[in-house]
Parts: sequence; structure tokens; C-alpha cells
Amino acid sequence: MAEYGTARGRVNYRSEIKDVRYRVGGTSAYAAEAVEQRQKAVYASRDVRRNRSKALSVNRAYVIFLAFISIATVLMCVRYLKLKETITAQITVNEKLESQLISIRSENDALLECVNNNVDWDYIRETAVNKLGMKYATEDQIVWYNTEDCCYVKQYQEVPRV
Repeated sequence: MAEYGTARGRVNYRSEIKDVRYRVGGTSAYAAEAVEQRQKAVYASRDVRRNRSKALSVNRAYVIFLAFISIATVLMCVRYLKLKETITAQITVNEKLESQLISIRSENDALLECVNNNVDWDYIRETAVNKLGMKYATEDQIVWYNTEDCCYVKQYQEVPRV
């Protein structure tokens, strides 16, 4: 016959005391809780196996969802790569245009300098005075104005004589 006995024993490292029931059968004594834990472990392992089999079996809706998400991800990656390629091409075109602009500006500056260096201002003045009859303005022909803006003055009507 199996008899039950009780004993006080340490359950964990904090020295909490708990009554443990022992089952005595034949010549050996073992804890009844240990037997129950083994039975729970067997049931738990059955539950674990059942959960694993459910996890391994994939239903149709989940597969369709994963396929849709995968296709969407691939399409977004392709779109990203196309946009990146377009931006790179535009940057290359901009760099070429900027280099052309710099060369055209430098050529324009060189031509302007050449034109300014080839103008003979003394010849122009002498031709205007001697051949075309230009005269310099006298003091009574010059009218001075004070403006609030320092840029220029526009004449909309006759200038009054002072």
C-alpha cells in the first residue's frame, strides 16, 4: 500500500519552507509532486508537439499574404533603383551643363577683354570732336539734382531752369 507522509524541506535558495508530500510505496519514498510534474511535462510536450504541427502547417490566406507583401517589396525596390538611376543621370547631365557654362563664360570674358583692349578711346574722342562737331558741356548746361536714392534719376518732363 502506498502511504503519504509529510516533511518540511527547503524549496528554493531563499530558504522558504514548504510542506512536501511524499508517497511511500514498497521500499522507496518519492515526492508526489514530482510525479505530478512529470505528468504535466508529458502533457506539455503533447501541447508543444501539437503547437509545432500547427505552426508548420501554413494556410492558404497566409501564403497569399506573404506573396503579396513579397511582390510589393520587390516592386518598391525596383522603383527605388529606377529613381536612383534617374537622379544619377540628372546629376551627370547637370555637371556637364555646368562645365559647358563655365567654359562659355570664360570664353565670353576673354572676348570682352579683347574688345575692350582693341578700342582706341582717343581716336573716338578726336573723331567726335573734329569730324562730327561734338562739344563738351559748359557749366550752365549742367543741372545738379539731389536724390534720395543713390541709383539714378528718370526724367518725365522738361527740367526747369534755376
